[in-house]
Amino acid sequence: AVESSGLVRVERSAVYKLSVTLRNQAGIEVALPALDLSLTDTQGRLIARKVLFAADLGATPSTLGAGRELALQATLQAAPAATEPVAGYTIELFYP
Repeated sequence: AVESSGLVRVERSAVYKLSVTLRNQAGIEVALPALDLSLTDTQGRLIARKVLFAADLGATPSTLGAGRELALQATLQAAPAATEPVAGYTIELFYP
């Protein structure tokens, strides 16, 4: 499960810092899921969508122990020609 997350724009740039904390709520060790990140504008329209794997976010283990947490971070570059700034985001976990 996503325990917490945040997306912060680096001052006056098209660069964003994403942080996500995952928690394994199961009683057994599980494989790390992939993240489906969707970025939206102020009207809720989809700007961009990207699949991020745990390795893309700096994770070296491929599993997460029972009841454990894992903090992940990534730097994302928005398209320079984007007319609308990112106003919101959603993260969905899935196993490809």
